[in-house]
Amino acid sequence: MITRILQHELKRSLRDGRTNILFIGVVMLSITSIILSFRDYQLIHEQYLENVHQVRVNWESQAEKDPHDAAHDGTYVIKPIYPLVIFDKGIQAYTGQVVHLGAHKRNQSTINESKDRSGMFRFGELTPNFVLVYIFPLLLIFLGYNVFTEEKERQTIRLLLVQGATFRQLSLGKWLALFVQMFLLFLSFMIVALISFSFLEKEVQVHWSEWAGLALTYLLYFTSFTSLIVLVSGKAKHSGSSLTILLSIWIVVTLIVPKVSTNLSGTLYPFPTLQTFKDNIIEDQTNGLNGHNFWNEAAQDFQKEVLEAYGVSSIEELPIEYSGLLLAEGEKYESEVYTKHFDLLQDQYKKQQLVYRICGVFSPMLPTRFVSMALTRTDYGFLWHFEDEAERYRVTFNTALNMNIAEKAKGIDHYKAEASLWSSIPKFQYQWQAVKELFLNHLAEYLISIGWAVFSFLLMLFVNRTIKFV
Repeated sequence: MITRILQHELKRSLRDGRTNILFIGVVMLSITSIILSFRDYQLIHEQYLENVHQVRVNWESQAEKDPHDAAHDGTYVIKPIYPLVIFDKGIQAYTGQVVHLGAHKRNQSTINESKDRSGMFRFGELTPNFVLVYIFPLLLIFLGYNVFTEEKERQTIRLLLVQGATFRQLSLGKWLALFVQMFLLFLSFMIVALISFSFLEKEVQVHWSEWAGLALTYLLYFTSFTSLIVLVSGKAKHSGSSLTILLSIWIVVTLIVPKVSTNLSGTLYPFPTLQTFKDNIIEDQTNGLNGHNFWNEAAQDFQKEVLEAYGVSSIEELPIEYSGLLLAEGEKYESEVYTKHFDLLQDQYKKQQLVYRICGVFSPMLPTRFVSMALTRTDYGFLWHFEDEAERYRVTFNTALNMNIAEKAKGIDHYKAEASLWSSIPKFQYQWQAVKELFLNHLAEYLISIGWAVFSFLLMLFVNRTIKFV
């Protein structure tokens, strides 16, 4: 009986001109969004490669100079772009793309796309993720809001019951019909995305599990909507009321709950102001090791350690330039201070993330968005991982320059390093987060999504055990 109901519903949908129009419209919208994302990726990727090359050329083409002056001038690292960004741009446009690496200071990434765009940019872009998160659920609503109410209004539901169909069989059959339509549309979307992806110029290979993870999280999201649609249509008296209720649910799930969760997380766990953040760092640095301060307590302790290590009684007797050692050690200490306070920011964000997860109980969109951004490397997790990698490189970079002073500047006034030093320092190579790590970090989001899909499905079956009709 369930199979017959499924076949009947699919045939009815195929004969419905409204369904065909909706399908064609969403397919065209999906293809357009993928093409636009493909074009943006190609443009950004070309700019990235060009900028990375130019930054390195600028660094290596420096004339002879004091290595510590070169450290103060510094260099830049540019945030790479992951190929899956064609799927979901996340917060990429709102976060910085470039980090300046200089002496004594850790900088945050700067230069973002949103500053160069008009105020209309805040209303969103046509991206594949936008189509999947907002448009697909609307399509499902317009396809399925009357799966039961139409039967009630035409009185055909009585005929189905007389022929031996139960309410549960009706619910399962109609649910399967709606799910099959959604699955076929999503499958076509993924095929177009994969074809486009195959033409991208990529420097990193995307593992199949990342595609599977994306597909799973969206399928769970659509499954939840499918169950809610059949549930509401089963209990509503008329098609108009069913459509109104479902559109209200869509507004709550996709707009209201995400907005409330953002405000709530920011209120409960606010980030410190930029001035407070800087003051806290300066306070920790005041009495610590500083490469330019030979006389504070920390510097005196370090001097004793160096003299003991070399078995001499004064700085003058050292076989190397002491100021270079002090600069290198001071850089490490200052980096530890910065790392401590940036870690505090990340800890605060993890508390905010807990709020988002709790709010995810009321909206399957939240876990879907967080998983999608994580796998496409367009979330805060990727931003901070990149900045942490950049900071580790900054310490290595500055240590190499300062140790050049220690090893070669002994007894030389106004020492200048040879130009070959600049090219001897390795290029920055960003190490992408492991896929396994990303999945483990967002296991809670997957569990919430699975919970939504299972609970909404069981609730549909339970509530639709009996359906009132005129």
